[in-house]
Amino acid sequence: MKINLKSYPHPVLGNGDDLGGVFSVDFRYELSKQDVALICVFDLKSKAIEELIKKGKASFIVEAECASTFYRNAFSTQKTADKFIIPSKLLRERVTVGFYICSNEEIANYQPSDCHPDYKGLKFDIENGDVLAMGGYCSFIAEKEFDPMRPPLSSFVAVVEGIRHTGPMEIDYSSDKITIELSKADYKNYCDTVREKAVQGVIHASIVLPVLADAIYQVNGRDSDHADRNWFGRLESILESKGLAHKPPLEAAQIILESPMARNFESILSLLNFNNTEEV
Repeated sequence: MKINLKSYPHPVLGNGDDLGGVFSVDFRYELSKQDVALICVFDLKSKAIEELIKKGKASFIVEAECASTFYRNAFSTQKTADKFIIPSKLLRERVTVGFYICSNEEIANYQPSDCHPDYKGLKFDIENGDVLAMGGYCSFIAEKEFDPMRPPLSSFVAVVEGIRHTGPMEIDYSSDKITIELSKADYKNYCDTVREKAVQGVIHASIVLPVLADAIYQVNGRDSDHADRNWFGRLESILESKGLAHKPPLEAAQIILESPMARNFESILSLLNFNNTEEV
């Protein structure tokens, strides 16, 4: 989960060191043609906030937002585990899900224990709907054709012809797909060879692998200027679903491409054997 720290007029659990305790969410989602299910298990360790939830004065909040369809909705529950259903037609491409605990009513003289020393001795008047805890946020791709466990490269990477006649390849991250621009000469050779199975391993290792590793580095940076692009959300989903979010970018890229170096050498050996056979 990622967390954006904010400034609040009262201590908020999960917002830096405002308040001691834990609020985290075990989140997963399920896609079908009709519905998207958001499945959440909340882990809360804060006596003051736990007591508020037990009394019905606060609730767990799951906020879902989809920029592609302008959908935005907040779901409320007081259960430690719950499922929320959204019609599939309301979501497309990247969906961001945020987790909070918010007050259900005005709370006077709020003074939780384990506050940061800056709040020592202070009491706060909480308004209805105020945030009491932040559990971070994550995102996923709401597209039944896209399987993050077996993602087709074409779903987020494109190879195109650039404007230069010769020269090194360039990468454009500003579009919805990662765009690899080859020089006109290289692109012609690429088109003439890419459909040949014997050289696909070489192409993956020499073109796609370094680009994918660099893209993963940007995703891991969290503050990328391209975080709103579709490729970013797709790649983020792939890393999370495969448990690669904390792997070094080059290692993660090789796992996603299923050992491109091994296939690279297999392609080279296949070509060498073919040439040797022809000579005989």
